[in-house]
Amino acid sequence: MRVRMIGGGTADWDKPVQIGAGQWRATYRAYIATRYEFENGRAVHVKVRYAGVDDVNADGAVSGGFGHVEGQDEDGDALWGRVDWEVVPGYQGGNYHHLGGTGKWEGCSGVIRAPVWDQPQEIEMPMPPTEAFRNYGFIDGEGELDVPHLR
Repeated sequence: MRVRMIGGGTADWDKPVQIGAGQWRATYRAYIATRYEFENGRAVHVKVRYAGVDDVNADGAVSGGFGHVEGQDEDGDALWGRVDWEVVPGYQGGNYHHLGGTGKWEGCSGVIRAPVWDQPQEIEMPMPPTEAFRNYGFIDGEGELDVPHLR
């Protein structure tokens, strides 16, 4: 079923470690409020927690990374997944793989591709970051999900 995923929240990056010339890696924890809008008119709200790693270039651009996703919707059902960062001409964002859950999300599968807008708490901060910081972000994308127990 076609679905739109919209969300916003914050991510806390730890101080990055340098992994090569002009390359750094930072662990992060993100907290996102997400709304799923299904083509049948149903909307489901999910509070989501991410834990992952981002690869960062000297200019601050995220060039890769991944995260594991744990969510709970308004009915108390769990949703699990993974996000993999993708950078290709004309697109930078996440591929959100839905890997099941409980209740309506049991047996759920599919991928939503969602561009990411983000902005560090201190707009003029140096890049790459020299310390831990908070990032604000917004996602908005579409994809196909099989959600066998969605009513």
